[in-house]
Amino acid sequence: MLIAIDIGNSLINIGFFLDSGLIVQKIDTLPSLSADGYLALLNRFIKEKNIYKIPEGIIISSVVPDYTGILKKTLAGLVSIEPLIVSCKINTGLRFNIPHPEKLGSDRIANAVAAYELYNCPVAAVDFGTATTISVVGKNATYIGGTITPGIRLMNESLAEGTSTLSEIILKLPESALGTDTTGCIQSGLFYGSAGAVERLLHEIEKEAGLKLKVVLTGGFGSMISKFFRREHDLRPNLTIEGLKIIYMKNKNA
Repeated sequence: MLIAIDIGNSLINIGFFLDSGLIVQKIDTLPSLSADGYLALLNRFIKEKNIYKIPEGIIISSVVPDYTGILKKTLAGLVSIEPLIVSCKINTGLRFNIPHPEKLGSDRIANAVAAYELYNCPVAAVDFGTATTISVVGKNATYIGGTITPGIRLMNESLAEGTSTLSEIILKLPESALGTDTTGCIQSGLFYGSAGAVERLLHEIEKEAGLKLKVVLTGGFGSMISKFFRREHDLRPNLTIEGLKIIYMKNKNA
């Protein structure tokens, strides 16, 4: 059994890879808890899901550095295994053709690893999370770059904070692209706008790189945005967790 943990700005996703398949537990990143608090949550989940196997390994991807140490301490109370921390310095199977790969988010590394492993061709992993990120792997498993834009929740919050008359709305799918009231207009802008922006970015990236990209969507809003995406794509909600398993296996006997 392998435990894979993806610490994001909005959610902490904990994946348990069992013989029977993958089980994922989601925990809100905020408010933060103590190591003992996370340990209690983990133990409760393990009990509820009847997970009795002792893990053979643990891998962590984190874009919130302050949480990495807390989760490592949490896991030390669960098993005596040193977690593998994802970075460009370990064996990912990718080459990095960017100026500062050490600054690349570990979640984007995991997404890129999983996407290329799945399709074995030039591919774009689009993660609709707190930020909307595109991570592109070109020929010969070479990571060549990507984009970062504000995610749907951030845009929703910023409209409310930055204007005097607009309020934060409940994030649900718009009934049409043509909004007829304020809520409908914001819903349309967030969902149709986000899908359209990513499709335009992919088009421009393909032109610049001279590539035809396979596209895979993931992230907390991936399933919702998928409905507005005109371009052919695959949807893999647990792409990051899948990538963590692949990276762990590449480093298992290192």
